[in-house]
Amino acid sequence: MSLPDGAVEVASLAVEASLEELPRVAEWLAERAEADNWPDRIRFGLDLSLEEALVNVISYGFEGLDHPPRIRLDYFHLPEGRFALRIVDNGVPFDPLSVGEPEAVASVDEARIGGHGVQLMRHFLSDLAYERVGEENRFLLVADPSKAA
Repeated sequence: MSLPDGAVEVASLAVEASLEELPRVAEWLAERAEADNWPDRIRFGLDLSLEEALVNVISYGFEGLDHPPRIRLDYFHLPEGRFALRIVDNGVPFDPLSVGEPEAVASVDEARIGGHGVQLMRHFLSDLAYERVGEENRFLLVADPSKAA
């Protein structure tokens, strides 16, 4: 899913490939939430989803690459009152949606590590999409306040 017709970019933020950037990103996201009056559930879900995705990009997305890492966050207003965050990075090609959902297990000891982040994002967000464009990963997180319960 590319951005739908009528998408309007509202804000953008360049992010260093460092976990120390997470508080600055959270502050930037809080400003977006305040300005657009996001429902609490959407705010919580987007904050959690963005942090999960960014931690993965920062921690694993640039291993073995010899070019400087670039990460950018874009915030869009979409038609029908929806909005989206797009995480753009020049790391190794990786589609987070290609990771299968974790299997149901009888105990925590049997659970596999990984795959839970996307499942969590799907719980809070109305749509997720990934595309590789040139040398960039583009991961789109779409929220629909009309569906926030």
